Amino acid sequence: MKRQGFPFAAVLGREKAKEAVTLALVNPRAGGLLVSGGKGTGKSTLLRAARELVAVPWTEVPVSVTEDRLFGSIDAEAAVKLGQRRLQPGLVDEVNGGILYLDDANLLRDDILTAVLTIRETGGYRLERDGLSDWRATRYTVLAVMAPESGTLPPSALDRFGLFVSVDEEQDAADTRAEIVTRVLDFERDAAAFRQTWAAETAALAARIAAARALLPEVEVSDAMIRLSSVYTLKANTAGHRADLYLIEAARALAALAGRRYVLPKDLERAAEFVLPHRMRDIPPAEQAEPAPGEAPETPEQQTPPPPEPDEELFSQPDAPAPKETETEAHEGNPEDRQEEESMTNPNAASGDRVDAADMRVKLPPVWIEPTKGRQKKSGSGKRSATRSDERQGRYVRAELPRTKTADIAFDATLRAAAPYQKWRDKKGLALAIQSEDIRSKVREKRTGNIFLFAVDASGSMGARERMKTVKGVILKILLEAYQKRDRVGMIAFRKDQAEVLLPVTKSVDFAKKKLATMPTGGRTPLAKGLLKAGDVLDMLYRQDPLQDPVLIVITDGRATTPLVPGGDATAEAMHEAERIAKRNLPAAVIDTENGFVKLGLAKKLAKKMDAGYFRVDKLSEDSLLRVWRKMSG
Repeated sequence: MKRQGFPFAAVLGREKAKEAVTLALVNPRAGGLLVSGGKGTGKSTLLRAARELVAVPWTEVPVSVTEDRLFGSIDAEAAVKLGQRRLQPGLVDEVNGGILYLDDANLLRDDILTAVLTIRETGGYRLERDGLSDWRATRYTVLAVMAPESGTLPPSALDRFGLFVSVDEEQDAADTRAEIVTRVLDFERDAAAFRQTWAAETAALAARIAAARALLPEVEVSDAMIRLSSVYTLKANTAGHRADLYLIEAARALAALAGRRYVLPKDLERAAEFVLPHRMRDIPPAEQAEPAPGEAPETPEQQTPPPPEPDEELFSQPDAPAPKETETEAHEGNPEDRQEEESMTNPNAASGDRVDAADMRVKLPPVWIEPTKGRQKKSGSGKRSATRSDERQGRYVRAELPRTKTADIAFDATLRAAAPYQKWRDKKGLALAIQSEDIRSKVREKRTGNIFLFAVDASGSMGARERMKTVKGVILKILLEAYQKRDRVGMIAFRKDQAEVLLPVTKSVDFAKKKLATMPTGGRTPLAKGLLKAGDVLDMLYRQDPLQDPVLIVITDGRATTPLVPGGDATAEAMHEAERIAKRNLPAAVIDTENGFVKLGLAKKLAKKMDAGYFRVDKLSEDSLLRVWRKMSG
């Protein structure tokens, strides 16, 4: 007997999430709903409970879903019995006119998630399978949940969700938490009796939603309200026009729930709380301007991110240097000038070294590594990149014609390939006759970790003006992300006249933190030696496993003062080593730590020579993600 779910009305709190669910159920054109929150926050329970609020088909898509089950495939029974090729409907067809629920949407394959959301928008799709082609019309509402600690969604997928709500762990009084526990225990003890207790409230809410769905076609939006919605989306600096459309549709749902046939400004204001948060982008200061007299009102305060406090500035930099210091910085490329600056700013001038603590106020977005799907098969384990697996491990995602002899046979695809020919084959008393051309092999996919190799400039110029505090804060934030994704990290520090492996490639983030905390700064900048040492470490990694995809992150201001050979040009040698790294065709990034009025821009030139991503420490917070794009060869 199927176990009945927890009643929607019995979920304590989560009022904003409940309202968002109601809007999505009333108006399918509002774009569906994504609820984000940590584990144990009740988001899955809430959305699954919405099933009883509307009398429409309901389908849950598991994380392990295959393309054949989701979109449909050939009907094997008709093929075997009748010798005919027919397409069997998939989940997206069965849910036509209903609700498609995605649990852990961020763990779905990117291509499957994108296809599901695209079909919802277009109202249909063309299925090409086993030599057949067919157009399928289907419409549904997507309800999804995700846990941010398990990974993020690509911005393109996030933008396709009309409504968004973030729920946090319950922080209310002890009485509230106790009531939540009591309700769960009562439900576990006698689910039928508990559901009966909340049946009246659930029925009332379902009736309210049904009435709003019936009234929705009559709800009109005036030109003034359309203009006001455009003002909201412009103030939020959203990209594209999805925000405008979803904002209007969500406001229509609110009007229908209120029993009105017209949209009011308060409907748009409330709808903006669900439509704009996950689409808002920072507005460059140069583009910010005061509204003209008579202009439509501002975006609601709760939707406009407040400016950060002075002590919370992302990647905060010290005050601008005085003119005399600026002149010194302009000549930092000269060894004598740099040594003079180090003796002035370094409290340990006798030894030339200093140790700075990390600035933990730095707020770094999560590191995003573009998945290298289908490029090469990789071994290992982790939680970051989805990759093909040549082992009989990982999730079965699709079938293909085997290029060589295979033991990992996709029996379902093999049977479908053989089914249409059974009517004419000699079965020799067998149920099915399978020939070699029918064999299909499984394509498996699993997640692996990456290797992050840091090459850090630890020279005297990094200690000056306390830049190393910010750099250490950046590295510690990346290390935390690496730990969550089961990555391995290594670190190279270059200073004075040498470059050394400060941290061998390891999974121990604690060990990495200790090494980073004690890393001193001082001396000249042997940038070329640092890049050369990075190349040596990469060679060692490739010898261990040629299929690895290490990520190189160089943190420097780009100035080079110590050549590889006496009398050489330190800057030219550094650029030459950067070009050698570019030939490796690996994901790389250069984080520029240069500051002050006069900038030489050497780190940017270095990034161009390396064919790497370029980021400035004082501008990094403007990017939604630190993206290191994998360059695809061939």
